[in-house]
Formats: sequence, structure tokens, C-alpha cells
Amino acid sequence: MAATLAWVLGATGAWGGAIARALLASGLDVVALGRRAEPELAAEAARSGRSHAFVRLDLAEPVPPLETLLADVPEPLRRAPDVLVDAAFANEGSREALVRADFLAKAELIGSVAAAMRVRGSGRIGVLVGQNGRLGLAGLGDLSAPQGALWAWAEALAEELRAAPGDVRLTVVIPPRTSSATQRVMTERSGRSARLRPPDAAPIVRAMLAGRRRAGRRPALAGLALLFR
Repeated sequence: MAATLAWVLGATGAWGGAIARALLASGLDVVALGRRAEPELAAEAARSGRSHAFVRLDLAEPVPPLETLLADVPEPLRRAPDVLVDAAFANEGSREALVRADFLAKAELIGSVAAAMRVRGSGRIGVLVGQNGRLGLAGLGDLSAPQGALWAWAEALAEELRAAPGDVRLTVVIPPRTSSATQRVMTERSGRSARLRPPDAAPIVRAMLAGRRRAGRRPALAGLALLFR
């Protein structure tokens, strides 16, 4: 029987890498999708005795059909994933490019994978969103707006999946802020620093695999932050 297979978007980032390593430690095989490979992730997979592959995918470009992506995945990992985690964050480019990379392309890919999972009858999806997607901080409008759109879209898809037959679940993840390229850009543009924590992906992975609605920080914190900023 094939091992559980996870696809991870943004595996070269702070949270994406931590989640990919936690998935490997949990006994899953991992396919990383992104613009560049992460050699350390391949080494970690070898140390864990798990399988790993890299597939090039640039969310700033048109997203290929799922069948085309699958053709780039080497055997024996060439199948629709049991788990899909979106931990990719674009932090540069025009307004149109950010909307494309951080919302439209992701919705297209997540939607196609969710459809394949529904045919199979099971699957887990985790979508990481930044809390700034609900805050409207000065200097971060173009960066935050696509995250807000993705957040609302993911919540809607999660409800649709829970109401449908089968065991496909989507978890919206609001990760604690950690040192990353995106966090540095946000600090520079907004002038606001944040308390940063090392990425602890194990609780997030457990929540996603269990099919919980949310993981990480709670949306209520975003509302409270509006009152006290």
C-alpha cells in the first residue's frame, strides 16, 4: 500500500519548510512545488526514510491542469495527493501579480486538487493565511488584500467540503509570525515590528491531518488587534 502523499507549496519558506519536515517526520512522502528545489528537504526525506520529489510551479504564471502537474511527478509518487498544504506567500510584484500569485492561482490549484480528493472520497487541505489579511495596516494594502480574498475563499470551500459526501476537509491556518522574507517586507512597509516565534509546525500538521477547521492563531485575535492598534 502506498504511503500517504503530501504536496507542499512554498516548501522553501520558513513555515512551508517546517511543515514539510513535520510531514516527513509523521511518515508522509512529500512533493514540494515551487520555483526552486530545497536540497535540505531532500536530505531530510532521506534521513527519514521517506520519498521526496520537486516539481517546478510558479504561481505568477498560468497554473497547468492537474494532469500536467502529475506528469512532472516521478514514479512512484505520481498520483493526486492525500494532503495539500499551501504555505506559499508572494511578497513582491505589481498589484495584479500579487492577486494572481496569492489568490487566483492558488484557488485554481486548490480547487482542482479538492475535486480529485472528492472523487477519491478523502483528503486533507491546509491553507496558510496571514493575519494581516484582516487588519488593513498602512503600507500593506496590496500585499494583504489577496490574503484576505484567499482567507474568505478557503473558509467558503471548507464549508462546501464539510457539507458534501466523503471525508475531504480544509483547515485554515493562521501561523504565528516568524522570521521570514515576507515578514521582513511587511515590517519595512508598515513600520510595525512583531513578536516573532520559531516555526513549530507539529501542532499545525496534527490539526490538518485531523481535519480541524482552523489551526494556529485564532481569527478573533485579528479583531482584537484592530481595537488596540
